[in-house]
Amino acid sequence: MTASDSDQTPPTTSKEGGKLFSSNRNRLLLLLAISTIVIGILAFRAASGDLSYYVEPDEFLAKIEDNENSRWRVGGRVVPDSIIEQSGQPISFDIAGESGERISITYDGLVPNLFTDNAFVVVDGRLQESGYFQATRVVIKHENEFFSENPTSE
Repeated sequence: MTASDSDQTPPTTSKEGGKLFSSNRNRLLLLLAISTIVIGILAFRAASGDLSYYVEPDEFLAKIEDNENSRWRVGGRVVPDSIIEQSGQPISFDIAGESGERISITYDGLVPNLFTDNAFVVVDGRLQESGYFQATRVVIKHENEFFSENPTSE
């Protein structure tokens, strides 16, 4: 093989990626697109666990027979004079919905500072065989309107 033969052979080109990924700009755009999709999926998954969808006690009691072992979020008002405390911490209380249905809640943990009679709470947990709802988390749902004990004329 002579030097002139080697000059006539065409150089081999890599078809790896083709022309689409041949420029740095296209690679960067692809990387940005994939990153955006991955970040969007991660953000959606992180936010979906914190969404506060809840059912009221009447809805919970109607649906519990089909989903006894499921985790639930139930929202309602703390029934006055139903809070039972031990060592200064509430261990059980009842909540009621708009229609008056009541659920007995047991909870072993710290409650928010605003936890009192008539406070609107959302409890997260499961129904126990004893008939009590065992809460793993108690959250106060802040309301849009606030009332004082001495309302104004407005």
